[in-house]
Parts: sequence; structure tokens; C-alpha cells
Amino acid sequence: MPSPKPTAEPSATYSRLELILLGIVLLVACLARVMFFSEVAVEHFDEGVYASNLWFSAEQGAEYPGRYFYAPPLLPFLIEWSMIFLGSGVWGVFLPSLLLGVMTVLLIWWVARAWFGSSAGLVAALLAGGSDLHLLYTRTALTDVALGFFLLLSVYLIWRSWLSLDWKWPVLAGVTIGLGWSVKYNGWLPLAIGFSGIVPWLWIYCRDRLPLTSYLSRAVVFTLTAVVVWSPVLIGLQKWGGYSVVAANHSRYVVGFSGWFDSCTRQLLNLRLLEGPFGAISLGLVCLVGCLLALHVGCCSTTHFGNENKNEEGRRSTWNTVLVGCLAGLPLLGGWLVGITPVLAALAVIGILLQLFCMSGQRSDSLKAADSRVDSKDLARSLAAWLLAAWFCGLLLATPLYHSYPRLTIPWMISAWLGTAALVGWLEARADCSLCELLSRPGEIRIPSARIITAFSLVGAALLVILIALPWSVPAWQPRNGLASISRQLLADLRQEHANSDEAILYIYAEPGLFFNLKAEGHQLTGPVADFQFLESLPPQMPVYLLAGPHAERDLEFVKQFDLAQDRLDLVQSYEYDPSLLVRLNQAQLPAKSTKESVRLYRVR
Repeated sequence: MPSPKPTAEPSATYSRLELILLGIVLLVACLARVMFFSEVAVEHFDEGVYASNLWFSAEQGAEYPGRYFYAPPLLPFLIEWSMIFLGSGVWGVFLPSLLLGVMTVLLIWWVARAWFGSSAGLVAALLAGGSDLHLLYTRTALTDVALGFFLLLSVYLIWRSWLSLDWKWPVLAGVTIGLGWSVKYNGWLPLAIGFSGIVPWLWIYCRDRLPLTSYLSRAVVFTLTAVVVWSPVLIGLQKWGGYSVVAANHSRYVVGFSGWFDSCTRQLLNLRLLEGPFGAISLGLVCLVGCLLALHVGCCSTTHFGNENKNEEGRRSTWNTVLVGCLAGLPLLGGWLVGITPVLAALAVIGILLQLFCMSGQRSDSLKAADSRVDSKDLARSLAAWLLAAWFCGLLLATPLYHSYPRLTIPWMISAWLGTAALVGWLEARADCSLCELLSRPGEIRIPSARIITAFSLVGAALLVILIALPWSVPAWQPRNGLASISRQLLADLRQEHANSDEAILYIYAEPGLFFNLKAEGHQLTGPVADFQFLESLPPQMPVYLLAGPHAERDLEFVKQFDLAQDRLDLVQSYEYDPSLLVRLNQAQLPAKSTKESVRLYRVR
């Protein structure tokens, strides 16, 4: 009989309990991302670049000078329009990242559910919503959360494109890839993942099912569509020298294979410092979900033994229950010893391998039974597993080739959440029962309460250990308004110094965050500079100042130019502040512990 085409249609049955649990996860994720929002402000260097479009006229390029070096224009465009409607406060600046971050939690539920089952969807949403890393960067004006959203959506749409005869999916996939590419220059990653995942899947599963041209044509459609959507970015780069200029700038941050191990080690240390109670609790809840499903698998298996030798069977069940509880609590103890990120990576590897191995066995059984419907679903799940394997392994190799900025791990972290969800999906398939079915129909599930209490007690003890060991602080809730406070204090000092402080000209060297905050405070005569050429054309009878911060201190060119011009610069004031953990981890020169930084105000003679 002819082999069926695999289908990507997920189950359309959503239980009330599943939607309630999803709603709780989304609500907690939203609240965690907006708590103490008044203490957040633009601080990171790149944030100042992306959020400053509004302060430049069309004659000035309508963007921060050199913005194209840091990112394509889509996120700055979204922030600009958000500020037009909501002002330059925290909501206007951070709303795009905030919305995309919360939508990522919802999207990963949908994707994991379609790929690996309803329990996997809830687990993926739980891990994303409780991730301290994702929580922190959702509260920034940086590109990485937006990239993660478009990357996840693009890979899902590519999966649909491979499996469906409907041409809307390749077109939608191409549009989404192009949008992600317009957020960050590595937004083409879904193309690499899509091509890497489809090759082994076709080789193993579908070599004789559809013509190869059917897949090639879809690849051409979404690739060309992505290039067309991204082409305005490429065209806009031509006036600066083309994409080669951007690539040359980015090459400065590539450490290569010789620096891979050091970069990977630093990333793990960074992520360990960002771990907090949210990540531990979400991992603990995932362990409880896996424990419950594993107990149900064990109870189903014992029903096949009948009533012979009940005492021996009871002892075996007791030991199995203890073993399940210990195994479910093991990831929590691992999170305490080595960190949550390595534990998620290990769970993801297990989940991906189990999905790949089991899909091969299920496919064989399905073909033997001539059950085309089951076979189609198995093939769709196996393709998802191969795409996820390419995603996880590819970024695990590629991310440490770059400088160890913590935010660069977000795309890989999404694959780790999906891999962990794949493990729970495998347990759900073995149990032939979802989490929501276990919770909503306890009378029909034959798990003795003593087993549940015993296993859950072991998991709860492990969770208690990690919660006691971790500091009860949320890195994302740490104040990030140091530069904003300096801006207010600086302008107050200028008002005391000058009767009309609005006429004071402020030149800012290499501190886009400070520039943004001064503009947001309403000081119009503020501008960024990259050299000391402004000393040659000072306006008469107007006070002129130079502001230099920590980035200038580390700029050898600034130090050289400052030494030549220091006889024309008088230090007026030095403002100290505590950079947030986000900024400290971003700077290789700064240790993770708190370190004072300063902004110096010079009067130009």
C-alpha cells in the first residue's frame, strides 16, 4: 500500500484543566516580568542605541550613529513607535520586549504541544515562564528575546512547511524568518536548523515517500521569501559599505575553537549567577510532572502480572516508587551542585534521544499494523525531534565560539526547554495518559496514594534543598536605574550652576544609555560623540560639557585623545553608581560581584 504523507495537525482537544494551568503559568510569567518595573531603565550600551531613534531627526539619520553595527532596524523601529504612543518611560521603551517575551511562553506551549503532546506543552511553558535568564532579558530593550520568539516561530513554521501540501506554510515561514533576520543579524538560524533537521529525517524515514522536489520547492519558497523580507535591511546597509562592514565588526567578538572551552565555561558561570527561585521552582514542578507520569507507567505495567505472588509484587512496587522519586529528584540535586542549565541540557539530550529512538520503533510497529493515521503522527513527531536535535546541537557548538555574552544563550536555552519537554512527552506516550487526564480523573487512575506521597516527598525534599541553597533574590528584579539617577542628579547640578541650564551643551562619549536618559529627562542640547572634533567648533558664550563613563575608560582611543586635550577640560563632578548584574556579566573586564563605576562631567574651556 502507498505510504501516507505525515501530518502536522496537532490535537484540537484542549481540556479545561489544561487551559487553566496554562493561564496560571502565563499570569505568573506576566507578573514576574512587570514586578518592580519602576526601577528599570535604559542602562546597557546596546539599549541606548536601540531606544534612541526618536531623538534624531531625518537629517541626522533618524537613528543613533552607527546603529547598523549593533542590530538591524526592526526592534529600534518597534521601540520608537512604542515611545511615540507611551512616552519615554519604562512602558514605552520596554513594551516590545515585554510583549514578545510573554508571547514566547505562549508560543512554546503551542509548539511543544504540537510536537510532543499536551504534557510537554505545559512543561515547556513552565520552563520558559520561570526562566531567570528569559525573565531578565524580557525587561530590557535588547534584541535577544525578540530573536528567540521569531526563531521558535520560524522553526515551527518550517516544520509545518515540510509536512503540509499547503503553500501558505512556506510563505509564512519565510516572512517570519525575514522578520527575525531584521531583528538580529543571525536571524537566518532557522534556515540552518530547517535544512539540518530535514536531511537525516528524509534519509531515515521518507526516502521513498514523496519526490525530493516536493521538499526542495518548499525550501526555495521560504528561503526566497525570507531574503525578500530581509532585503530592505541589506539595501539600507549599502550606504555604509554593505553587510561586509557589519561582518567585519562582528568578527572582533568571535573567539573561535581555541577559545570555545573558556567561553563555554564563562557562559555556565554567568547562567549560574543568574539562577534564582523562579528557575528552581519551575524545575521542581517539571520533576513532579515527570514523577507522576512515571508512576502511572509503573502502575500500568504491574497490571499485567495478575495476582500471583502479591507480596513480592508489592515489595517490587515499593522499591520502584522509591526509585522513581529518587530519579525525579535527581535533577534538583544536580541543579544545586552544578547549576540548573547543565541539568536542563542533560534532560534535553535524554528527551531528544528518546524521541528519536522511540519514533523509529513506533514507526516500525505502525507499518506492521498498517495503521496509517498513527504512522503519520509518528513521522511528524520524528521530524520535530530531528529539527530539535539540529537546533540543540548546532547552537551548543556555535554559541561558545562567540564572546560570552549571557544573552546569546537564549536561542539555545529555548531548545533545552523543548528537549526537556520532549522527555516528558515520551513519558506521556508511555503512560498513554496526559498530565491533565491524571489530575482531572484521579478515580480512573490506579496509582495508590501511598506511592504518590512517597515519591513526591522525595522530590519535595530535593526541591527544598535547592531553594535553601540558592539565594532568595531575583536577578531580574535588581534595580537598573543607575544611569537614570545620574542623569537626574546631573541636570539638577547644572540648574544650580547656570540660570538657564537648558543652554548647556552636553557631549557624551561612548555612553548611549546615558545619552538616552538625559534626552528622556528633557535636555535637548545633548549629543553623542566618537572623537574630540567638537573642540574645534565650540559655540560662543554657551557652556559646553563632556561626559565620559566606564566605556570611555576602556577605550584606548579615548584615553589617547583625552591626554592631548586634557588642558582644555576641567573635572566638575564624578557620579558613582552600581551597574546591575546584567551589565557586569556583559563586561569581561568586570567581576560578577558589585563594582562601583563612575560618570565624569568635564567643563570645556
